[in-house]
Amino acid sequence: MRGLPVFALLMLGLLGSSFAVTVSDGGYSFSLESVKVLMRLMEMDEIAMEARMGGRPIPPHHPPRRLLCSNPTLPQELKPVCLEPHSDEIFARFVSVLMSTDPCEICANPACTGCTY
Repeated sequence: MRGLPVFALLMLGLLGSSFAVTVSDGGYSFSLESVKVLMRLMEMDEIAMEARMGGRPIPPHHPPRRLLCSNPTLPQELKPVCLEPHSDEIFARFVSVLMSTDPCEICANPACTGCTY
């Protein structure tokens, strides 16, 4: 009888972890929520850069890593990427996953019945 509560807690823990979506690139793997925060930060930095340039279009690259990495709202799990020399490219690849036109591509929709990879 004592084993039942322990078993129930273990099952709840496994069930909770099975719903966690991670995004991987190379040796890095981050939660989907952290990548969503990263995308919002990158969008905000691009808007700020455009405003500083007087409304002129910004170059077609993502904001320099110093802007992202110095932002206090950058999720802690993304901080190790800031130490990489090409962190801008790594951040851009993570964000590109969220910009996919097919939501099943990352199995974000529970109704997906045949996610493509």
